[in-house]
Amino acid sequence: MSKSKVIKKEKKKEWLVSLTIEISKEDFNKKVDELARKYAKSIQLPGFRKGKVPPSILMKKYGDSIKDEAFNELLDQTYKDTLSEEKITPIAVGNITDVNLESLKYTAEIEVMPEINIEKYKGLEVEYKPFEYNEEFLNSEIEYLRKSNGEYVPVDRAANEGDLLVIDMRAEDSNGKTIKEFTMENFAITLGDGYIFSELEKALIGNKAGSIVDVETIIPADYKDSKLANKTAKFKITIKEVKTLLLPNLDDDFAKDMGYKDIEDLKKNIKENLENKAKEEEKNEKENKLFGKIIEENPFELPQSLIREEARYMTSYFHKREKDQAKLAELEKLYQPMAEMYLKNDIIIDKVAEKEKIEPTEEEIAAEIKEYAEKMKMEIEKARELLEKDGSIASIKSKLIRKKVVDFLFENNKFVPMKEEKKKTNESKSDNKKGKNENKKEKIKEEKKDV
Repeated sequence: MSKSKVIKKEKKKEWLVSLTIEISKEDFNKKVDELARKYAKSIQLPGFRKGKVPPSILMKKYGDSIKDEAFNELLDQTYKDTLSEEKITPIAVGNITDVNLESLKYTAEIEVMPEINIEKYKGLEVEYKPFEYNEEFLNSEIEYLRKSNGEYVPVDRAANEGDLLVIDMRAEDSNGKTIKEFTMENFAITLGDGYIFSELEKALIGNKAGSIVDVETIIPADYKDSKLANKTAKFKITIKEVKTLLLPNLDDDFAKDMGYKDIEDLKKNIKENLENKAKEEEKNEKENKLFGKIIEENPFELPQSLIREEARYMTSYFHKREKDQAKLAELEKLYQPMAEMYLKNDIIIDKVAEKEKIEPTEEEIAAEIKEYAEKMKMEIEKARELLEKDGSIASIKSKLIRKKVVDFLFENNKFVPMKEEKKKTNESKSDNKKGKNENKKEKIKEEKKDV
């Protein structure tokens, strides 16, 4: 055990401990002497036989490097010893700062799991925004169904928004060199969908099949290929076809084509689905608001390393095909707030389950295994054996505990529909946020498209 000592201990956050550690001068000198003797056996200097170089001569030539190595070795050892002495269990590799070789001191910032107490989780009043079904949803869903089953047919007229165009396109840069990324044949686009630059869409509207449209524009700054962004490009577009979408009649024949008895049966089924969806969205809204309220009443912070790790997992899960490291790093940052929320919710689940002694029964676990066995067309015992072997029984228990805890919290808290005025204010904020999200969606769409 080293003779180092902690000269300063500070709790910077509930999850972050800072230790300033001083390495013993005696230990340091011993380590320097040990390293000097070790290297003296293998280093050859002019005037000395190999292995016969005096340590004092070696120190004159390589002393700084040997002292650095001695300090680093003692840093590793004293860091481990100090964690043991202070009974600190880190959840990530410590961050070493303020290294000072002259004073033999350094600072270690260590992330630890904080003490988390969830006391206020019953008897809370939780405001939420009700989700209600209305006829507009039904009409919109039916219209979407018609469009999905419509047919594009050629028309002999000028192109309008919503029309499908088949085009040949060629693009050149300011030097007259062909831009391969924007050169294609028989390319189908729907005007108004945003799959090509807005200036090109505007130029195409009002032109018939057979027209040749020339457009000069600046490629947007946020275009996926940074080499082309902000560059001027000249487009020559030949419109080969203009097609309009013919919608099927909203009658019994259409309903039968969709697998229903008649149009009333179709409307009835769509309405039921929409009502069930509204109920599910309202339940999700209540759950999110409930957990938000519990966190508000029991505020706690989590180590940044945990949040980063969860965000990294989410990024790898949702963006398996992404290889660009810069984009992945950006996505990890975007996922961090969501990762923090999920982690906090999981902790609340665990703490409430522990306090209320909520556990799944053997019957509930057996029912889950039976459902899995039926789905996989296996015997129940074989299914249980397989699930136990790959550790899935633990996942089943966790899922059941979560459901039971959420049910418990729903029963023991009061949900209050948001007042109309406040609801409108929040909806206005939501619309603004939605606008921003739409911009983000457009950016994502821009990144995915060819042009």
